[in-house]
Amino acid sequence: MNAEKAALYERYRLSYAPALVDGVLARTGPAAVVADIGAGTGQLARLFAPQCTTVYAVEPDAAMRAVAVMTLAAWPNIMLVAASAEHTALPDASVDLIVIGNAWQRFRPEAGGELRRILRPGGWAAVVNYAFTNQAFTQRLFGRLAELEPVTKKIEMNWHSPPLSALFGAAPLETLRYPQTQAEDWAAFFGAACAGLEAPERGEAAFARFESLNREVFDAFAVGGVLRVEYETRVTLGRPG
Repeated sequence: MNAEKAALYERYRLSYAPALVDGVLARTGPAAVVADIGAGTGQLARLFAPQCTTVYAVEPDAAMRAVAVMTLAAWPNIMLVAASAEHTALPDASVDLIVIGNAWQRFRPEAGGELRRILRPGGWAAVVNYAFTNQAFTQRLFGRLAELEPVTKKIEMNWHSPPLSALFGAAPLETLRYPQTQAEDWAAFFGAACAGLEAPERGEAAFARFESLNREVFDAFAVGGVLRVEYETRVTLGRPG
């Protein structure tokens, strides 16, 4: 990822519901040490920091970490770690709670064993993502983007999509849902689109077509130049077995 895309990621990507922290900790009990795996610029780590002693923000991408150095400066209990889900560089049984924000699909299956290694006995894991809830919008947006071969090829290459059982085994799982709405003008909507890791970058051959398709979808659903993005933060929670 380049520096421009990492900055767009921090500025424009959809936010997680802050209430998820209380929802998770109400079920897990206090979590002194949390590891945010695939932390990006630290958006999920920042939500947990006020209620935890230490948060490890584990991120393999250098551009993401460069932004995170600035965004996490106000949180001295967040430790930025240059490592991956498959090789976290954290000690055995050192973490009370693992959180993963919109990154699980990028992990290789062996990440499950590595994450169980760093989790203390009886510890918890929470896989967090968000999903659009306006079906017409979702079908239009992703249907059009599926026409862009460079985007679909990047997804095929970078999304390993291991089953959740690679982390949780046969443990019972609970799903928490937090409905959200975010109003976006064109700059915010397209900024979020460009922040996607598989999105074409400026100067690439597919970028103009990518912009045109996003503009088409925005214009179809926006009212008065503002699109209300309806989505929900989803949390899959359990004790890895």
